[in-house]
Amino acid sequence: MRSVFSGCSSGKLVKSLCALPLAASLLAGCGRARNPLDDSDPDGHSGGSGSESGGSGGLAQGGMTATGGKTATIGDPPSPCRVPVTSQLPRLTNAQYDGTVRDLLGVTALSAFNGKPPSALLVPDHRGELTAEDWAAYMASAEAIAAQVMKTPEQRSRFLTCTPVADGSACLHDTIVSFGRRAFRRPLTEQEVARFDKIVAQREQITISGTVDEIAEVLLQAFLVAPSFLQRAEISEAPDSEGRFVLSGFEVAARLSYLLWQSPPDDALTKAADANALLTADQIRGQAQRMLRDERAHEFVKGFHRFYLDSTTPRVATKKDPKLFPGVDDATLSAINEESARFFDAIVFERPGTFQDLLTSPRGFVNAKTAPLYGLDPAKFGAELEPVTLDTAQRPGFLTRLGFLAAYAHEDRTAPILRGAFIVKDVLGVKVPPPDPKAIGTPLPQGPEFHTNRERVTAQTAGKSCNSCHALINPLGFVLEAYDAVGAFQTVEADTGAAIDTSAEVSLGNDVRVKVNNPQELMKQLASSLAAQQTYAKRWVSYAYDHADTPEDICTVDILSSRISTGEYPILDLIVDLTQQNSFRMRTRGPR
Repeated sequence: MRSVFSGCSSGKLVKSLCALPLAASLLAGCGRARNPLDDSDPDGHSGGSGSESGGSGGLAQGGMTATGGKTATIGDPPSPCRVPVTSQLPRLTNAQYDGTVRDLLGVTALSAFNGKPPSALLVPDHRGELTAEDWAAYMASAEAIAAQVMKTPEQRSRFLTCTPVADGSACLHDTIVSFGRRAFRRPLTEQEVARFDKIVAQREQITISGTVDEIAEVLLQAFLVAPSFLQRAEISEAPDSEGRFVLSGFEVAARLSYLLWQSPPDDALTKAADANALLTADQIRGQAQRMLRDERAHEFVKGFHRFYLDSTTPRVATKKDPKLFPGVDDATLSAINEESARFFDAIVFERPGTFQDLLTSPRGFVNAKTAPLYGLDPAKFGAELEPVTLDTAQRPGFLTRLGFLAAYAHEDRTAPILRGAFIVKDVLGVKVPPPDPKAIGTPLPQGPEFHTNRERVTAQTAGKSCNSCHALINPLGFVLEAYDAVGAFQTVEADTGAAIDTSAEVSLGNDVRVKVNNPQELMKQLASSLAAQQTYAKRWVSYAYDHADTPEDICTVDILSSRISTGEYPILDLIVDLTQQNSFRMRTRGPR
């Protein structure tokens, strides 16, 4: 079957959907290379996806404001923080698109496209207006998904939950109401139901044979390209006394589910929204705590810590010189990378742990490939990673794990500059200007006068144009010279046999400088650093609320970092507290 949108021409299933005015308005501009969600949309949708201008009213499907769902009560307890302006029409990210199609229809792979996930047909995530390329990709994906669902009994039953009898109109109507509720994350308006019903009524003009399966497939495609499916519209119009728009229960439910699960609300969250049981901070907190016990929340935490590790400092390729590291093959590197994810997951969910635990815990995951790098007997391990307690002096926290150390190292030697820069910028949040272009590519000095990598790097960065930044970066990296290019612990240089000096006076941000002698002392200092705690909180706010740092976020960051500073604040509590802030429970309108 051709897409019902591809040039609006006939195919095996569809005669000419664009000939129907109702279908053209429902599916937003069939046959036109335009943004179906922009201000000229015949449905009355205002504000392009990714717009920061806000706007209110007339954004629901069919130009109708969504009905039902009271707005939450803000200020229980009172929150002093302002709300930054963000888009009220964010599109689903590709990960959210996959999660939504999976939970709604059970589709995780498209058989017609070699088992690729549905998002493989979409363009990469981007901010701003929906392009013609975006729109064509959504249509192609909808066509492939709908065709597969109707051919696959288990997936078909998740769309058509009733058994069609006679002409199937009654079952299709029930499907429009029930599936639409889940697909749009809110009840459909009467006008929306009527427009979908009209497609069913005119099946003879739309499809080749007019069968239930044919028109059902058209309906599913229509849902999958509807603005209310592709966008997480926040259109409630109930401003508080300060002019902030309080989210409805349906909107809160969607924020919760896409924050913690990257997928639509489950039955429990849907029932809570329908029952107006997402009106208070306590109600939202209870749902967040429940949802964090679901396996899907683990992917959310993994995604955040991947973001935390890759924020600003580029990694070096982890491939290592086989002559220097003969046992470090692809299987070793795969295990090293998997261990990083397992470490963060275990600290957050199993302990449950704190920010301080991330920097000081000796928890590790080791297999026969990685055991020698940790100084352990490989004969005691198999192919699968096994939990272990590592040497507390040598292996405190994630910065002493193979995953970080091998990633921030060259193929044949350590990289104290990269390791130190990561700590300065990504852990401590210190803004470092780009290097002097004239200094980029300065070779590492060689010669008999240099006995250690530390001495070579010190000479390499000794110029006046380098010193202001490298005075902050180098000392932190020098402490981590206790680990070689794959992360194995070392006390002497492999090539010269010279003793490695890991002592340094390091900067911890906020004009704090301390003397440390080894990695364990450094990790304790970082764990207690106010700058490191603030940066971790700031990264969470940016990731959870999906926007760059704003002045309005400072208040929320201060609240969270003050709780982190106690050393007894589980990361799971931090995540829940993100749902209690004004920035999560409200939106504001930008200047028009």
